[in-house]
Amino acid sequence: MRGTLTNVQRRSLVMEIYNPYSIIQISEVLSELTIRSGDQSIYQGKAVVVTLINTGLMALVSVTLIDEWDDLNVIRSDLTRVGSESQRFIDEWDARFRIRPSYQVMISEFRAFLTEASRWADQADMSKALPHEPDGRIRADVFDELATPLMRKGQEYLVWLEDEAKSIVGEESIAHRDFAQAALHPLLLRAPFVYRTFAKPMGYAGDYEMVNQILADPRQGNNTYFQIINAFFLKSAVAQAHRNRIDILVDYLGRAAEVGRKENRQVRILNVGCGPAVEIQRFIEQDLHPSSLAFTLLDFSEPTLNYTRSCIAEVSQRTGKKVDMEFVNDSVHQLLKRSTRHEDSLDSGVFDFVYCAGLFDYLSDKVCARLLKYFVARTRPGGSVMVTNVHTSNPQKYVMEHLLEWHLIYRDEAGLEAVLPEPRQGTRLFTDETGANVFAEFHVPKIA
Repeated sequence: MRGTLTNVQRRSLVMEIYNPYSIIQISEVLSELTIRSGDQSIYQGKAVVVTLINTGLMALVSVTLIDEWDDLNVIRSDLTRVGSESQRFIDEWDARFRIRPSYQVMISEFRAFLTEASRWADQADMSKALPHEPDGRIRADVFDELATPLMRKGQEYLVWLEDEAKSIVGEESIAHRDFAQAALHPLLLRAPFVYRTFAKPMGYAGDYEMVNQILADPRQGNNTYFQIINAFFLKSAVAQAHRNRIDILVDYLGRAAEVGRKENRQVRILNVGCGPAVEIQRFIEQDLHPSSLAFTLLDFSEPTLNYTRSCIAEVSQRTGKKVDMEFVNDSVHQLLKRSTRHEDSLDSGVFDFVYCAGLFDYLSDKVCARLLKYFVARTRPGGSVMVTNVHTSNPQKYVMEHLLEWHLIYRDEAGLEAVLPEPRQGTRLFTDETGANVFAEFHVPKIA
């Protein structure tokens, strides 16, 4: 994929991409980005996609650069440019640290609190007065007593950060994010969940291990302080909304199973962007006759599919319940590209229930609309389609962006409804209990 640069800063750039089949996702890690000046490479490294605007003629993509420039390559043999390049470095340095005073105060005070909290919590690990569990951690009830006031105070700083950051837009936000990360990351990144959301080791946000961390014991980390930080971030509205989403999807599958038992047939389910499919694992455990459903699970990540396959096989073996499963390794990009040529590997109109939970947070309106048309084409008349999106009311949007480089495309009920296809029937729009996740469910019209 090639792009034309329209704006370049030391830590960010904006480029135009003209390939009509390039589907880039928000928060995706571009692992091998190369910037060239003439025939010279002046940057080679990673970048995280921050914003994406599809104009119809092109995609306008802005990214945050992770690695360092090889600035002096641009000089080549023209030594008269040395002075100007040196001055450019100074100018960019000065611009980089034009941080709003109120933002500096907030980050500095937050850092001071975390530093003292770390020092204080370290005493708990060394104290013989506190009861410990066999694995060396402080006993759970004592940990909760110790952690709750610290988390409550930490939440005050996140609210303060959110309030300061919401008015910082455009290129100005890059310098502020750099400032916040340089100050706070040494006190945050050794918490496993915080590290994974920032580093995105599989190249994208929301990978299966991140989902596992959201659903697992929040007390992860090599000491009490980082266990508190880990649990603190896992108490966010978005993390709780994900846990709620699993429960909602289990109910969705239960309703599908009821249809199968009522009509005395096997109901076919398509899950696009399946991830670890925790809802299917729980459904198999909870439902008395899960074999009334047959699943097709599609994901672009082969390691994810391998992991999910092993998890579902383990649940099936442990419960003695056999369920028909098909795993398809495919990307949204290739899926939509082939469907326009009528070469798709999935048959049309054969699924009773289709759902996609988590992908829309990273895809543009145009791609979401095309994807929904694809879902409808693969659903039987009278069948059901459900999709989800993180709501615009997410109370920690800027915390995620400034500290974790975790960028989402947010939609409220109206925004999600705007990408739904026509015609459709029985549309239902609702949120989970936190209000941080919005769902859309509708039926494909029956043929008259």
